[in-house]
Amino acid sequence: MSKIKIYGPPIGKAVVELQKLANDLPNIFEGHIGSGVIPSGEAIVGDYDFVFHWSKKPNEKQLIELINDIDDVLKDLGCRYSITTVEDSRYPFKL
Repeated sequence: MSKIKIYGPPIGKAVVELQKLANDLPNIFEGHIGSGVIPSGEAIVGDYDFVFHWSKKPNEKQLIELINDIDDVLKDLGCRYSITTVEDSRYPFKL
């Protein structure tokens, strides 16, 4: 899973944009993350604000593409974010 922490306002708008991105990712092909790699994304409560779930172990290119896509959807909002990708025991890959 790739966990996102959003810094600064507008956090609510940023979460909405990340949810839209999560919904669109399975439909992106050619030079992007690709079909079926990220089956879901969701707002979460705790140390992070949003999480992207991976259906298989992401490679470096996929992680960079996700970061680029997040940069694109958040660029006009003025907020910053951090991303942490970790193993999720609910999914089959190991980092």
